[in-house]
Amino acid sequence: MALAGLLVCGAPSAASVVELEAAPTPSVEVALKRATINARVSLGFQRALLLNLEPARAAGLRMFPVVGKRTFRDPLLPGGQAVVRFNLVSADVAGTGRSQMPTVWIDRDIARPPHQGIVSVMGIRADRVVIRQPAAPTGGQTYVLARRGQGSPQMRWKVAGETIDVVLDLGTPVSVMNARAAAALERAGLVRRTGRVALWQPVPALSLPVELLTPAPGASFNGLPLRRPAARIPADRARELDSRVAEGIEGADDDEDDTIVVTGRRERERRGRSPWMLIGSDVLDSCERLELDRPGARWLLTCRF
Repeated sequence: MALAGLLVCGAPSAASVVELEAAPTPSVEVALKRATINARVSLGFQRALLLNLEPARAAGLRMFPVVGKRTFRDPLLPGGQAVVRFNLVSADVAGTGRSQMPTVWIDRDIARPPHQGIVSVMGIRADRVVIRQPAAPTGGQTYVLARRGQGSPQMRWKVAGETIDVVLDLGTPVSVMNARAAAALERAGLVRRTGRVALWQPVPALSLPVELLTPAPGASFNGLPLRRPAARIPADRARELDSRVAEGIEGADDDEDDTIVVTGRRERERRGRSPWMLIGSDVLDSCERLELDRPGARWLLTCRF
């Protein structure tokens, strides 16, 4: 996502362990100077706070001088673009102590009620963040997933000549990937296309078309099974496959980078977003415990599949 360029790492940990409950997604209070925000905890991006516009105004936030306001065009924004304001803001996430938090507020809602914003799990100042899911089956085994580094929640998966950035997303009902990641998994024989279309809602007022994929028997990422994978497709392709479902598309662009499959190094550099995949609740609902181990640069997931 284009906003990633605004988000930076930092802030040493202050607490040893913070425990949260996902029902169905974890949330925390974020104390700003003039307001306290109820924020959904995201497991997928670096240390930052994303706010709807009205809560940011109520908190009296001011954008960074001169360069703190930009118009971004990105397929994961409602309508394909939004006015984005940003600054470093003093924030206390989940009572773990104040630090200067990279904060972005957008003129389109990105969080659904009761949440007023989205905060990265990396913004919680703790060595370990444990998320418990009371509705998940108990027991099972622990899966150890290496992250890219102490400041990043992302993992990497090398498949068929591609390096796929993988993140966990409790708010996505299926495991979504872009076209380049899907093409790599197809080449590796891990998935096949079904011709069935669904809609994915990453944020309010945005419904993007995906094609459901069938995983090969035993297909997995570091032991996590591919259960209900889906690949981003252009709106025109969705209309060809299922015009009824395609009527619900909102904010899709037929020329989005995430729906483009490119071959060859020069073509990759010219067009097509780097391959990514979100592991959704189709997989994570089977995990009673998700632990961010910051010093160990890893995720520890206790799941029963």
